[in-house]
Amino acid sequence: MSFTTDVKKELVSRGEIFKQKTNAQKACLSAFVRASGEVGLKDGQPTFFLVSETEYVAEYFTRLFSGVFGVELSVTHASFDRLRGRDKLVLQCPQSVAAQVLTELGLLKRNNTEFREGILPSLIKTDEDKIAYIQGAFLGAGSCSLPTKNGAGYHLEIVFSEKRTAWEFCELLCAFELLAKLVERKDDYVAYIKSKEGISDFLAAIGAENSLKKLAAFLDKREAANRDNRARNCISGNADKTAIAAVKQVLAIKKLQEKTGFKGLSEELISLAQARLNYPEKSLRELSEQLGESKSCLNHRMRKLLELAEK
Repeated sequence: MSFTTDVKKELVSRGEIFKQKTNAQKACLSAFVRASGEVGLKDGQPTFFLVSETEYVAEYFTRLFSGVFGVELSVTHASFDRLRGRDKLVLQCPQSVAAQVLTELGLLKRNNTEFREGILPSLIKTDEDKIAYIQGAFLGAGSCSLPTKNGAGYHLEIVFSEKRTAWEFCELLCAFELLAKLVERKDDYVAYIKSKEGISDFLAAIGAENSLKKLAAFLDKREAANRDNRARNCISGNADKTAIAAVKQVLAIKKLQEKTGFKGLSEELISLAQARLNYPEKSLRELSEQLGESKSCLNHRMRKLLELAEK
């Protein structure tokens, strides 16, 4: 199950919209129509239909539509989305009430022939109305993905077919300190958030508490994995430095041995030189434990050997 599905199922199962005032319910429906619907004229009369990829979302808005307007949306047919590999349910509004519904949802002007762009201000008077609108838009054409092994990052987006609505939706998010960017994609306009903090704030704003907890758990797990990787890289880097230092020491000591045969060296220096030649893979700390000397003492003696080799 995708994270998008988790979020949408939670919003639907909570059913908070059915406890809210009629205006908030209309805001939710208006956003859903904007994000997932098609409006137009049929025989000179306004009409519209909705498209849903999942039955539970279709049932949710069918129930909400019936409660607000007292009529039922009908499933006309199911079309197959080749890109997503799933069916899409097409919900038709009765022609007899289409003009009234579109007008009340802020999609049709009073003349019944001219469609309205943007979000009708009277639908989003209160914070409750605004949250309902955001929920409806996300349920209609929203998605949220978390990082995967193939390199994809945090990404939340909601797709609109009309630019003004998409722009005003971004302004609506700003009311809750949610900063979204807008991009044109083919014939659509996409409001998106790409930071984990922004997505977390979005989930909190729409009341998806369980999804927010899942995101927090994912972030904790990912951070723990990153800490482990950093630790392994640090250990690996230190091991590489130790190996490089050991190679330099061995080469210097062999050079010193070839030139002088260790003549004139103290017993302590000879002992360290021979230990390094016999155990080239060991760190200086491991040699200090073997020789029963402190690491700082061996460091001093090794620097002396390197200086002599350089001379």
